[in-house]
Amino acid sequence: MCAHCTRRKGDVRRLITAFVSMSVTPGSDEDIVRELADDEMVVEAWLTTGEYDILLVLKGEDSSEINDYVNSRIREVEGVIRTTVTFAIEPIKFVRDPSAP
Repeated sequence: MCAHCTRRKGDVRRLITAFVSMSVTPGSDEDIVRELADDEMVVEAWLTTGEYDILLVLKGEDSSEINDYVNSRIREVEGVIRTTVTFAIEPIKFVRDPSAP
């Protein structure tokens, strides 16, 4: 089992951010984004227009954990055609959810 599956809720660690852009088969976008949105590593899940159909924002311990999740989970979902992973370097502007603790 990979690390993201065994992490306990409430664990406080420094996490990295990755953006996963996904192209999926026509008509499958809503089902796929809802399925993946329930995963612990997914902190945001968006339906998008343009070149990609879905954008996920992931938080993980390191690039290996992110890559493991993308390869073993996202790319195995039926209907996923293509994924592109972009790792965040530094936030320039970040708006925190006012309802977050």
